[in-house]
Amino acid sequence: MAARMKKVGKVLQKEHLQQLIKDCQQHKRSAQRELYELFADDLMNLAMRYARDKSMARDLVHDTFLKVFESIPSFKLNKGSFKGWMSRILINKAVESYRRNRRMIYAETPGLMRELSTENLAIDKLEAEDILQLLQQLPVGSRMIFNMYVIEGFRHDEIAKVMGISSSTSRSQLTRAKQILREKIRTQFLFDRRRDILRQRS
Repeated sequence: MAARMKKVGKVLQKEHLQQLIKDCQQHKRSAQRELYELFADDLMNLAMRYARDKSMARDLVHDTFLKVFESIPSFKLNKGSFKGWMSRILINKAVESYRRNRRMIYAETPGLMRELSTENLAIDKLEAEDILQLLQQLPVGSRMIFNMYVIEGFRHDEIAKVMGISSSTSRSQLTRAKQILREKIRTQFLFDRRRDILRQRS
């Protein structure tokens, strides 16, 4: 009975989302507001992996919703994930910002954990917020490529096309990102370990 009720709940949620999308396609402000409230946190979490700080992440989410409401009339119901569609818009916005600036400025995920599995002991000592801060310290190009490849599942040729670089550059930037992250994780782990020892002695 519980499993059946859960399934019914998912169907109702899907139907409600589809109706929200239809209402947004008709530019109904109340539907746009509800859609924003429904997905703002998820998009903010995604934006924090690409942005340098919360302010930039909020700007990225804002620009993403503007594009979502502009483009939603072309979204086809029952042809792909709506959340995935919005996520791709956000990533494209992040790439656009990077390509405009073209500057190397210094966002916890399963993909990150897999890629850094050799540092498990250190990672276990870190909180999700610590890992996010480490990601945000990466140079912007390396950070974006790391997120797109490790977390979003892009191939190097796809990254190269989106960012206007070669596949070899994408690979080298990914390697650089992993090296920087491993070193920062080791440094953070040693710092925390030294702090714990000093606390035990005091």
